[in-house]
Amino acid sequence: MNRALCQVIGCGPAALGLPVAADRTGELSRLLGEGVRFLDRSPDPMALSRLRFPFLIDANSVGGDFIAGVRRDGVFARTLAGRAGRALRKHHDRQVPLSLVGEFMNDLSRAVEEVLGGFRYGADVRSVHRNTDGSWTSVDRFGSELVTSESVVLATGGLEDTGRIANLYGIAGSRLLGSAELLSGRFHEAAEVLRKGGRISIVGGSHSGFATAELLLRLFGRSVPPGGIALIHRGIALSYESLTEAQSVIPDAAQRLEVCQESGMVNRFHGLRAGPRELCLRTLQGREQRLALYETGSAAARRALSEAGLVVHSAGYRPREVHLYDERGERIPLGGAAGAVDDRCRLVGGELRAVPGVFGLGLGYARSDVWGRRRVGINAFHGEDAERIVSEVLARVAV
Repeated sequence: MNRALCQVIGCGPAALGLPVAADRTGELSRLLGEGVRFLDRSPDPMALSRLRFPFLIDANSVGGDFIAGVRRDGVFARTLAGRAGRALRKHHDRQVPLSLVGEFMNDLSRAVEEVLGGFRYGADVRSVHRNTDGSWTSVDRFGSELVTSESVVLATGGLEDTGRIANLYGIAGSRLLGSAELLSGRFHEAAEVLRKGGRISIVGGSHSGFATAELLLRLFGRSVPPGGIALIHRGIALSYESLTEAQSVIPDAAQRLEVCQESGMVNRFHGLRAGPRELCLRTLQGREQRLALYETGSAAARRALSEAGLVVHSAGYRPREVHLYDERGERIPLGGAAGAVDDRCRLVGGELRAVPGVFGLGLGYARSDVWGRRRVGINAFHGEDAERIVSEVLARVAV
C-alpha cells in the first residue's frame, strides 16, 4: 500500500479535480489500476470538510463553474443530483454562496473516497525526497516515510502571508487579521474597533478585499462612519462578459482590459464581479461614503494603515510549502517564486527547470495566463490543469 504511481498531498477542493478529470477523459480506471494515494494532514473527514469554503460571502464565480468538470454520465454524476449539486445547476449563471460550494465539494469528496477506497488522514507531510531510481518518498513531521511514488502532486493550498504585510508596514500582530479568519466569522476585533470609533483598513483590492469590505458594511451598517473602512489597492479591475460590454461601460478608461481567449471574458481571473463589483462602483461614484479607496504607496494609504485600529490582510496567498530534496539529500531550490508551475503544471525549480515528476495544483500552485495572472478557480483546477497532470502522470507508466 505504500507504493503507487502517484501520490497527492492535500485533499482540498483542487485535489478532487484529478479523479474528476480522469473520469471525464476516460482514464479513471487506468489511474486507479496503476495506483494513486491521497494524503491529508487533517485528522479525520469531518475536520477536512470544515475547511472547504467556510466563508460567509459569495463566490467570485457563477454556480456552473463549480460543477463544469463533473461528467454528467460518469462515476461522480450522482453528486450533481444532491441538494448542493441541484442548487449549483439552478444558479449556473449566477454567483452563489461559498458555503454552498463547500457543501458540494464535501459531497464530491465523499464520492471520490468511495471510489479510491479512502484518503489517508493524519498524514502531515513535511518533505518529499527523490530516490536514486527517480521515484519520490513523502516523509511526515516525525520523520516517518509514508508513500513512494513515481509522481507527486502538491495540492496543499495556500496561507495568507500576513507576516510580509506586518514587516512591510510595521503593523503589530495585535492589529492584524487575515481575511480568511474574518470571512469565516471572526468579527469581535472589528466590532470592538468600530464601537470605539476606530477605523479598519483592508490591504488588497481583489475579490476577497472588496468582499471583506462588503461583509463589514452589511454587518455593522450605520455604525461605520464615513471613511470608517479604508481599502488599500495596487489597482482596480472589473470583470466583463465581453470586450463589447467593457467598452460600452468604460469607453475611454485607462483600465487594462485582458481578454481571455478561451471564454471571451475580460479580466476573467482577477476582475471584480457581482456584489464586490457593485460596491467598488458605488464607492468610485461617491455613493458609498463609508468606504475609502487608496492606492498602495500613497500618503493617504500609509496614514490609513498607521491609524487603523485593525488591519485586515487580503493581499493573496503563498503556497503551503512541502520541502523537496534530491537523491543526495540536498534541498531543491524553487525557481522564481515558491509554488510556480509551468504550462504543464510541473513544479518549477532552480534555473526555471521543471522538477521531474512533481506537479502543483490549486490555490498555492496555480498556473499563470499570458498576462502573468494566476488562474485561480475550481473550473481551472478541475478542468485543463487536472487533465494535464493526469496525462503527464500516466505518461510516466512504462508502455
